[in-house]
Amino acid sequence: MRLPIILLCVAAGCGGEQYVYTPEVTNAQQSGLPASQIQIPPERPEGTVQITSSGVTTATPDSGTKVDVIHVRMAVANNGDPTPWTLDTSQQFLEIPGEGRSAPLFVNADTQTMPQVTIAKGERHVIDLFYPLPANAASEKKLPQFDLMWTVNTGERPVASRTSFERQEIEPQVAYGYDYGYGYPYYAGFGPYWWYDPFYGNTAFVHSHPYHFRGGNVGHVHVSGYHGHYNSGFHGQVAHGGGGSHHR
Repeated sequence: MRLPIILLCVAAGCGGEQYVYTPEVTNAQQSGLPASQIQIPPERPEGTVQITSSGVTTATPDSGTKVDVIHVRMAVANNGDPTPWTLDTSQQFLEIPGEGRSAPLFVNADTQTMPQVTIAKGERHVIDLFYPLPANAASEKKLPQFDLMWTVNTGERPVASRTSFERQEIEPQVAYGYDYGYGYPYYAGFGPYWWYDPFYGNTAFVHSHPYHFRGGNVGHVHVSGYHGHYNSGFHGQVAHGGGGSHHR
């Protein structure tokens, strides 16, 4: 099932080819973008995982250089399981054909316990994952598809699956102003907490670049726009670097 895609862009930011990454199974929308919503655990659903992508953008930490990244959002809702669910953000992998798989370099969320996220009964957490693009796929034109390999630990059991995305070219629509009506949260990097993986190089794409941040922290991370798909988090937010207790 493919739902209508409603995408707007600011007039000054439009032009050229516009793309959207659509999940292979599209049965929902999130912030105006096509999303895939999965009931988990499938044998006795107690909640959902909703996955979407706003595409390629640039992340710029205060303590490092610009990084071309692909953004993927996971929204996990525990609607009825009395046992809290858990999710390890460092174990949500992106796979690109011919490039292998990578862990996220930056993660943004509404909880400061990362890389671990706990979703108690009645809670919903939104996690924005940012994966540095390999040199051979450093733009939307060079990235026709990718897969998110995700895992959520429910009270019943760990639920692991793969969500595939395909690039689609769209005709941009012009809108004036910034009130897109997408609802809150409507931009990537909206959460008050950032985390980065100090062991990123352990699981990275074949043609990835090494990333080093001064002082073991990234300071603020500034996320650029997404071709006008929606307003991104232009304000920098404090990034919490991974502690020494985190190991792979």
